[in-house]
Amino acid sequence: MSLQSLKKLYLIGMGRMGKSMIHGWLNGGLSSGSLQIIDPNIKTTDKFLTENNLKMSSIEEIDLTQGSIVVAVKPQSMEDVLSTLKEKVTSQTTIISIVAGYTTQDIRRYIGTEPQLIRTMPNTPAAIGKGMTAIFSDGKLTSNIRLEVEELFRAIGKYCWIEEEDSMHLITAISGSGPAYYYLLTEYLMDIATSKGLDPDIARLLVQQTFTGSASLAENFPNISPSQQRKNVTSPGGTTEAALKILMEDDKLKELFNEAINSATERSKILSK
Repeated sequence: MSLQSLKKLYLIGMGRMGKSMIHGWLNGGLSSGSLQIIDPNIKTTDKFLTENNLKMSSIEEIDLTQGSIVVAVKPQSMEDVLSTLKEKVTSQTTIISIVAGYTTQDIRRYIGTEPQLIRTMPNTPAAIGKGMTAIFSDGKLTSNIRLEVEELFRAIGKYCWIEEEDSMHLITAISGSGPAYYYLLTEYLMDIATSKGLDPDIARLLVQQTFTGSASLAENFPNISPSQQRKNVTSPGGTTEAALKILMEDDKLKELFNEAINSATERSKILSK
């Protein structure tokens, strides 16, 4: 199974994440003729559509009795979309949702039991093909559908299947929201560096390259744990050790992160009710 072999794929919602997925799919070999975009807020003359030779359709006019539909709308639009899909989907339809806060049970209340249903949680680095997507299905998928889903999300980064849908709350807190934690730490380090006299451009270069380089190092040496990577940087009596003694004292930073993750997890649960 490859993206080149996909004959019919619909994307409902062409916001930031929708465009990120399209970039990945087209770069991964999906034919623009196999993809139809459904978004009433986008004009057919949209530059992104015309540059990529993409088709814009109306949800009312297309045949959704078979093929795969990726739903990438905002949560507040999901009810209207599902209400429309209810009368158009069959057992030959696969629905892939990336909408936060909507469980498979929520979606089933609208579309019934016939379509195959997949719920996913990607994150924003998908925009450059470096995303992380968690995938869950509430039923047994055919091997072809499973491979198709994997190809769609491999095109925008890495993916993992999960067995328990409730894990999506924690995954949302760790991976879905995770990029923001890195950006916040980047902000802090840049602010500290500039407040102590470094040029802002140099501060940004130093901090960003340190993050990207460290992430790449960890990715290239998966057999070395993050703990060991940290120790490799830390010389006894050196500058890194002096900083880490402050950051790791009494696990205060770890506890702060734990509190933050718990808050995000609980918020995810509230939003899905």
